[in-house]
Amino acid sequence: MTSARTPVAATVLARAGVAHRLHEHPPARTESELHLTGLDVDTSAKTLAFTLPDGRIVLAAIPGRARLRYGNLARALGVPRTSLRPAGTETLAVLGMEPGGVTPACDDPRATLVLDRSLLGHPVLYCGSGLPEVSVELAAADLAGLRPDVVLADLCSEAP
Repeated sequence: MTSARTPVAATVLARAGVAHRLHEHPPARTESELHLTGLDVDTSAKTLAFTLPDGRIVLAAIPGRARLRYGNLARALGVPRTSLRPAGTETLAVLGMEPGGVTPACDDPRATLVLDRSLLGHPVLYCGSGLPEVSVELAAADLAGLRPDVVLADLCSEAP
C-alpha cells in the first residue's frame, strides 16, 4: 500500500486477527463514484453513519446497491425514526474515518454496528476502510463476528 495513512479498518482488523486485503483506488466519496474503486459493487457493503440524541454513533452497513429503510434501522435500534441524524465530519473524525470511507470495521465503544442480514450471504465483502481511497476485502462472517454487540437486521426490505 502506498498511502501514507493507515486506515482505521486495517488497524481494527489486524488487532482482531481478521484476514483482510486493502485495495487502493481513486477517492470514491459518493455512490456515483463507486465504479472508481474497480471492485464488485454487488459484493460491496456501503456504510452509513448516524448520531442519536443520546450521543451514540450508529454505523449501518447495507448492500452496495441497496437503499436503507430508515424505519427498519430505527426499529433495530429501538429508537424513533426521527432520532436518526446523519453523522457529520467531526463525528467521523472521532472514529478515525473520513466522508466516503466510512467503515463497518470499527471497534470504538461509542459506535453501534448494525449489519443488514443479507450481507452474510456473501463469502467476501468489499467495504470502506476509513479513507475514501482505500477499500477493505474481508469475509462477511468475520465482519459479523468482529464485535459481540453487532446488531443484525433487515435494513433494506419492506417492513412486515
